[in-house]
Amino acid sequence: MKRSRESESNFFVPPVFNGPCADGIIRFTRDLPPAHYLFRINSFSLFSEVESVQKFKSGVFDAGGYKWRLLLYPNGNKKSNGDGCISLYLRISETEKLPSGWQVNVNFKFFVFDQIRDKYLVVEEAGAVKRFHQMKTEWGFDQLLLLDCFKDASNGYLVNDSCTFGAEVLVIEQKATWEVMSMVKHPAGNPISFKIKGFSKLDKEYYESPLQTIAGCQWYVVPFIVFLTFFLH
Repeated sequence: MKRSRESESNFFVPPVFNGPCADGIIRFTRDLPPAHYLFRINSFSLFSEVESVQKFKSGVFDAGGYKWRLLLYPNGNKKSNGDGCISLYLRISETEKLPSGWQVNVNFKFFVFDQIRDKYLVVEEAGAVKRFHQMKTEWGFDQLLLLDCFKDASNGYLVNDSCTFGAEVLVIEQKATWEVMSMVKHPAGNPISFKIKGFSKLDKEYYESPLQTIAGCQWYVVPFIVFLTFFLH
């Protein structure tokens, strides 16, 4: 049975990468646009031919309570194995306004609009949560798409010399409860006393003393009761 051209278009997924790619990188298509940011580039060929411009910085956008930018290398980031590809990165912005020792954990997706099929190519690292901090302010893909694939008009990514990229940024909030336990081998003074009455009648393996505050911390003693039985031969 032959499929109509219309039905074939529903099953068609443009080739996105014909060479080796990093483990864990997933590429698929979806109808919904990205939730947080889209930017369109017109006259892409002129932009990519300017030798002095190796990368393009997008405007700042908000996601998860933080400021972000996209960094696009139209001819690939040659310093990071991106030659012959489109390279795209997510960078956290306005870090000078963040508190000392800041870190932001993020799961993100990149998007490339297929203008022929009205769908979005989605690129993400499966299950990856990236940690942004003072020493690492950007993450992304050196090889988002092969340039040959991107420039092939039949794939729909670059049509009439224009293209659209986007991003979705999910910030993983840190709401975990922390507890710190420490031990002092030879504490200076501040003895903890715990008096146990009726020792011969005790029936538990261990007991806990009342809490005592020493040096701003709360302490307690946990004596374990060991019963010894002696036999006479």
